[in-house]
Amino acid sequence: MVKHQPQQNLYNSIFDLTDKVSVVTGAGHLGSEISKALSDFGSEVFVVTRNPDKYKSLSKYKNIKLKRCDITDKESFLITLGEIGHVDILVNNAFSEERKDVLDVTKDTWDSGIESMLSQVFFCTQSVLPNMLDRGRGSIINISSIYGVVGHDQSVFQEVKSSSVMYSAAKGGVVQLTRRLATEYASRGVRVNCVSPGHFPKKSPGSPDRPGYIVSLSERTPMKRVGQPRELPGAVIYLASDASSYTTGQNILVDGGWSVW
Repeated sequence: MVKHQPQQNLYNSIFDLTDKVSVVTGAGHLGSEISKALSDFGSEVFVVTRNPDKYKSLSKYKNIKLKRCDITDKESFLITLGEIGHVDILVNNAFSEERKDVLDVTKDTWDSGIESMLSQVFFCTQSVLPNMLDRGRGSIINISSIYGVVGHDQSVFQEVKSSSVMYSAAKGGVVQLTRRLATEYASRGVRVNCVSPGHFPKKSPGSPDRPGYIVSLSERTPMKRVGQPRELPGAVIYLASDASSYTTGQNILVDGGWSVW
């Protein structure tokens, strides 16, 4: 009788991104970590930002190239995509925000906020879709926020201005846009998913300008701490790779349990 040997290393390559090309919009502290992680798993990464000089240290990282582009200008983004070639993975991470109290929001402020936090996600996605559809594969990952899912707990925003009403509306829109596009293109090989970070502040507890802010965030979070930037990219790698080949239209919250309350 012939004994069948168990197949070895069946899953050790499901997160491998070798030969994949990724585009990450925005290079802030989360975008930078996402870009490094994609590179570490083998992808060639193009970071698209209005200010590449600010993030030139990223260009020293293997497989990462910086491209200067204002992604709110679709024609400029299309030119950049033409320079890159095919795209396997798009991470819609970039946004800019002007924080205003509700009663101070003007029509121009509202329009600008929605443009920079929601509209550009749609138009960047629209720009890469033809290439992905032609090739029959692709992964689009939108970065939203817990505030696209839950309301603001205003009690933790005593020392700093909370994010704007446009932020909540736009990030909620990103989640729903993800679901809609996922159903549109699931049968054609393009997956669309979302990651919603919780609090990943840049400053540490005891900072002179807000000594209690991060303490308040930590006390409100079930894990009793804020997130570290290196703790977010794992969800992105999962969604970018074959590990999530049967996953689309989902929103993964990386928030230390904040949204569970």
